[in-house]
Amino acid sequence: MKIIQKLLTTLLVIVFILIITTIGGYIYVRTTYGIDLLRTAGQLNNLTKEVDENTLCRNSFGENDFVSMKEEINKKFENLIVYEENKEYNGYSINPSAIVGKKLNSPISLTEKQVGALAQTAFYKQTGGKLKINEKDILVNIMQIDFLNISENGSADFNIIAKLNLNPFKEDMEKFPYKYLKKYIPEYLYASSTVHVEKKEEGFNYELTHKSLTINNLSIEDTIDLLTTLDKVLKIGTLESINMLIGTTIVNALIGNKDNPGFAYLLKAANATTFNFGTINEKDWFVTVSYTHLT
Repeated sequence: MKIIQKLLTTLLVIVFILIITTIGGYIYVRTTYGIDLLRTAGQLNNLTKEVDENTLCRNSFGENDFVSMKEEINKKFENLIVYEENKEYNGYSINPSAIVGKKLNSPISLTEKQVGALAQTAFYKQTGGKLKINEKDILVNIMQIDFLNISENGSADFNIIAKLNLNPFKEDMEKFPYKYLKKYIPEYLYASSTVHVEKKEEGFNYELTHKSLTINNLSIEDTIDLLTTLDKVLKIGTLESINMLIGTTIVNALIGNKDNPGFAYLLKAANATTFNFGTINEKDWFVTVSYTHLT
């Protein structure tokens, strides 16, 4: 009987020590690193759940949209969009020399899906399909683009769903306490980034402002909290800085300006004067506008 009591006492002591150690470790990490392991573990658990791309991206673009985008643009400028197997992004690239000496005599109008294909092509041409975050090159695929809250002056909220490869960050998560979080960090992160594109009165001038960012299936509140934690762990930046990085890079690749020439701005040399987001026959469109009368 005394042996059993001794064993029970020893077992209780061990359990007590483990509880104290766990609580102590939790308090230490929270105090030292500002990370709530319990809350973060719950968020990361949700983050690691498989994402159904078809559910997340209900307006995603595909190969047919690359084909139709190429056909629509090349109606105005032959060979401006080029397809060469195994080159650039899935064979598609932009050929600026195609507009030399030519003029745009009517608008180019593209659907959201065609814009998605064009933005991916332009983004890949400019960056190789990568975003630089904390000096790491992160591979990015654009999954979907939506225009929201289109205004009369041609401005709109510009939503991008992008798939980011996090492996370059995971490779650095070997030290305490980050190694305990590593297994919860997924290989891919799906970011739904929304920026507002405010069109100015003249030409291709526009201003971008932060609207929102969510990742995978997390709520806005959990996204904010988790990205704050991941910034401490991975040094990826704040929610707003990540959102503006994604939004600015993609919008500049699509539209562009003097400092960051994008596809639409490229057409300025061929008589294009501005861009607009608009709704025609209950469909949202992106349009590059040219002078009605050529000189």
